[in-house]
Amino acid sequence: MTPNILSAESLREQVRLGNLLARLGFKPLKTSSDEALYLNVLRASEIKPSFTINTRLDIWFDHLTKKSGDIIDFGMAYWVGLDQQQVLEKISLLCLSEPDVQMSRARENLRKRRAIKIPYYHIAETRPLGCNSGITAYLQSQGIWEIALGQLQEICYYVVDEKQRRKDFFAAGWQNENGGWEVRSRNYSGCLGRKGMSFIPGSQSSLVLFEEYTDYLSWIYANRGSGANILVMNSPEFIQAAKCRATKFAEVAVYFSKDHLADEFLASIQKTVS
Repeated sequence: MTPNILSAESLREQVRLGNLLARLGFKPLKTSSDEALYLNVLRASEIKPSFTINTRLDIWFDHLTKKSGDIIDFGMAYWVGLDQQQVLEKISLLCLSEPDVQMSRARENLRKRRAIKIPYYHIAETRPLGCNSGITAYLQSQGIWEIALGQLQEICYYVVDEKQRRKDFFAAGWQNENGGWEVRSRNYSGCLGRKGMSFIPGSQSSLVLFEEYTDYLSWIYANRGSGANILVMNSPEFIQAAKCRATKFAEVAVYFSKDHLADEFLASIQKTVS
């Protein structure tokens, strides 16, 4: 029986990350009360376990790619090139057979009985780069310190857990157009607040599109004075929104990590315009 394709919100409620990984053939090398450690999830050639699931919050973090997120974010990272709807279909087909639906509903009821407060991150302060030696060292280790100056900010944020204990963090970051902060540090890569793209208006009728903000930084360092409009997706889930935005410009240049994806993007918007 073919399962219904659920919305992203419903899928997050009904499918656990550990269940999806099991269906993909991955077994944890080590488990604890609220953590599971895996090997070769996003990079098959690695010999050290680098992929961690927080089983209490059902979120993941990969220590090699510095990426993190929920089950949808994992699908976007695992099936590179697929859009969000295709990822939802993949996960639904893998995990939502009738027995799995019954089990997931039972787990959801259990989670409701054992209500857990999800951490909420608070932005304490934003500052120019250079105030925090840890952030400076991280950007230098990534080879982007010079090009990040004047482009990124230092984000100081904190979380208060269910026992009212405060933990402070810091990262380099930038604000997206929905008011959320995209942050990058040695141990975390993600968004604080609402996800969104980053748009930097220019003086021309052209648009330059990037997957990641660091790609934009490298480009603008070599193209100072460009009058082009800049759009950074920040997350693959905004590919369709980026296509809609791109059709409004006379000229569009796309900088993706894979050339064939850039070609497909340009072909799709040209077809829409015509």
